[in-house]
Amino acid sequence: MTAKDMPDPFDLPKALARFCGDTELLEEAIAIFKSEAPNLLDLMKKHLSKGEIEKVVGYAHTLKAECGAVGAVLAYSVCAALEKAAGNNDIAESEALSKKAEAVVRAAVAELPDTIV
Repeated sequence: MTAKDMPDPFDLPKALARFCGDTELLEEAIAIFKSEAPNLLDLMKKHLSKGEIEKVVGYAHTLKAECGAVGAVLAYSVCAALEKAAGNNDIAESEALSKKAEAVVRAAVAELPDTIV
């Protein structure tokens, strides 16, 4: 599989439409996402390691919503799958998806633009 075969990790036009074309508001949402996402990942990892799967559901849900708001569609889909696995109390699948979520969310934090042109 090459990079061309991979889905685009972002849909900024859709995110901008969600904010009614207000670039400043989207930029503010991206800044909040970049600030909060690493902490949510850390909390999710902590609670998963303690077997507190119900807390993982909540953090995955919040992270999913934040990813969706800023157009991080790949991270959104991974967080949605994690939320579902955790909701089904599937610890093994939750652990695997947690690692994937960490990678794609941290990539989104690094790659999402601070300014929208």
